[in-house]
Amino acid sequence: MNTTPLEKSISTHVQGRIVQYDNNTAGLPICIPKFRRSSGSYLKKRGLKMVNALVRKGVLEVVGSPWLPGFWIQKPEVLQSLVRSLNLKLPILLMGVSDTPVSEKNWTSFRAEPFMIVDNKWNSFQEYMDSMKTKYRSRLKKAMRFKDGYETVELEQNENNITRCAGMLEKTLTDKVAVLPIDLSELIIRFKVWFKGDFKIFGIHDKGELKGFISVVEDGECLRAMHYGTLKSNPDMMYSLAMFHVIEYGIEHGFKQINLGRTATEIKSTYGARATENHFSFHTRNILLKLVLYIAKRTYAPKEYTLRSPFK
Repeated sequence: MNTTPLEKSISTHVQGRIVQYDNNTAGLPICIPKFRRSSGSYLKKRGLKMVNALVRKGVLEVVGSPWLPGFWIQKPEVLQSLVRSLNLKLPILLMGVSDTPVSEKNWTSFRAEPFMIVDNKWNSFQEYMDSMKTKYRSRLKKAMRFKDGYETVELEQNENNITRCAGMLEKTLTDKVAVLPIDLSELIIRFKVWFKGDFKIFGIHDKGELKGFISVVEDGECLRAMHYGTLKSNPDMMYSLAMFHVIEYGIEHGFKQINLGRTATEIKSTYGARATENHFSFHTRNILLKLVLYIAKRTYAPKEYTLRSPFK
C-alpha cells in the first residue's frame, strides 16, 4: 500500500527506527509503544490484556505509531517483506496493521474495528444533507438544531487550550483504548509539531466555555478525524455534532475522503461512512507466544455491528 504524503514527512519524527523493506521505498518506522493501564472494562471485553502485558515488558514492537491510527495500514506482502528485512533485528513480537489477514507462517491476524470513511461526492454540505433518505435527513436536521446552541471554532494551539483538551481526551478515552501515552498533552503537542498547519483543533463552546473538541489532520486528499474529547456532563449528541463538523469541513474544503476513524461503527454508517477492513497482525517465532496467540484467536470475538445506508 502506498504511503500518504504525511506518512513520508513524519516518519523520522516517530520515536523508533526506520527499516527499509525494499529498494523503492523510504522505509517504515518501527517503535516500542509506551503503556498506561486503562481503568475501564474495555480490555476485558476486547481480549487485549495479554497484548498490553507484552507491551509493558518491552516484548512488542509496532510498525508505525499506535498513536496514529489509520496511518501505515499495509498489505500482507509488505509486512512479510519487512520481517525478512529485519532478519536478526526482528523483535520477539511484531505487530502491524494490515488491510487483509496475513496468512503466512508465524503470523496471526485479528479483525479490528473498521475505519469508517465518507467518500466525498458533494459540492456542499447542503447537497450532502439533500442526498439522505428522509429518516436520516431528519436526524441530521435535529443535530443541526442542537448545533445552533454551540459555537465550533478552530482553537489556537497554545498551552492552555492543549492542557484543557488533553484533560477532556483523558476522561473520554480512559475506558475505551488499550494503549495511551502517559502525557496526553505531550501527545497533542507532538501532533502540533509533526503536522504543523495540517493539524487543526476545533473547540465546541457553550456561552464561551469550552465543552468539547475534535481534531483533524489534513493528509493530502484525505481528512482524518483524530482526537475527540468532551466533558462528562455533555449530552450524547455532542459526538454527532463533532462528527458532522468534520464531514462539513471535509466537504467544504474539497477532500476526496473523510476518515472518521474506528469505533461507533453503526453510528458513523448513518452519517454515510463505509466500513474499511483492517486487521491487527502479529508475527512471532516464539513457541510460547504462538500458543498464546493461538488461544487468543480461538477465544477472540470481534465486535459485531450493523451497517446502515442513509442515502437515497
